Amino acid sequence: MKTTRFLYAAALLVAACETGSAQRDPAVSASRPAADAAIAGKPQAPVRIDAEVGASSATVRLQFDQAGTNVEVRANGVEGLTLLSDPVLAQGRSVAAGEKATFEVPFRAGPGQSLLAVHVRGAFGAGERTAVRAFPVGKPSAEQKRKAQEGTTKMGGEDVRLGPAEEKK
Repeated sequence: MKTTRFLYAAALLVAACETGSAQRDPAVSASRPAADAAIAGKPQAPVRIDAEVGASSATVRLQFDQAGTNVEVRANGVEGLTLLSDPVLAQGRSVAAGEKATFEVPFRAGPGQSLLAVHVRGAFGAGERTAVRAFPVGKPSAEQKRKAQEGTTKMGGEDVRLGPAEEKK
């Protein structure tokens, strides 16, 4: 369980760093098509992941940009969020380009702000690919706000200090 949380947190940090640097450089954003922007950094599964999060459930929507096989969709709770159903939303599924899928994910939110992480893995045209996206649930507690100001977060049950990524020039 600790390894899973660490992997999700690490994937989110990498995605945040890549997204942040692309947003700061308008020349890069303007010259890069929208499809390529999703592939910046480590190649991800060609899927758009979105969710409408409520107090006790989320509607997760996926749209696949390419056909894929052996696709697995998982949901996981992070920072205290507990799923009230099977975390495997789909397994061994084949999808077509443009196909959409919707899943209802019931959960019990943790104290303060917790996260619902959605993980999509499968074999696509370029090989085995994975995409992860996390959605905040609830409002940050006073302790979470304090730790955010200090630049620390909890990973695998331990406090970890986050620092800025070095920007390539």
